[in-house]
Amino acid sequence: MSELIAFVFRDQFRAPEVLNELRRREWPWVKDLDEAVVITLNETGKARVHLSVDLATFETARWARLWSSLLNSTLFLPLTEVMVDAADGISGNGQHFTTTTKQDHDETFETKWWRESLEHAENFKRDVAALMVPQGSAIFILLRTANAPTVLKQLGNYGDRIVHTTLSSEQDSKFLARLAAS
Repeated sequence: MSELIAFVFRDQFRAPEVLNELRRREWPWVKDLDEAVVITLNETGKARVHLSVDLATFETARWARLWSSLLNSTLFLPLTEVMVDAADGISGNGQHFTTTTKQDHDETFETKWWRESLEHAENFKRDVAALMVPQGSAIFILLRTANAPTVLKQLGNYGDRIVHTTLSSEQDSKFLARLAAS
């Protein structure tokens, strides 16, 4: 099972700083931060996405597609599909992942996956939306370790506004199969 974590800060510059600091740690779960995404909001609420791009692989565009669908469908940040095109362009893939396979009523696989994964996590969606304020920032992590309580305790040393929810093994399997097939 995976844990979806939103680590929210009141300062728009704090999330990128904390993510960089966490990446320096030698904890076993730090590898999951390679696919983490940071969202910052300026004083008018305009969003900026910080996504690490590994030029050696094409996984960046896949992760950009996943985070884009979460931000668009759950947090209602419009135009997030642009991050997929940007990640794709930077990695030099040449394909455009925004034209992913649509399912049920023009819903992408990623959007459907998030909807199913978070269908019992209304508090997560509500709390993250309420905490994301202008001049704030957040780190979104899809943690794939069995020791989530330890990770949450370690994260607590960097701030106190952590919202998380557990994703089912079935949803994990669907996503990992999709990553492998992409």
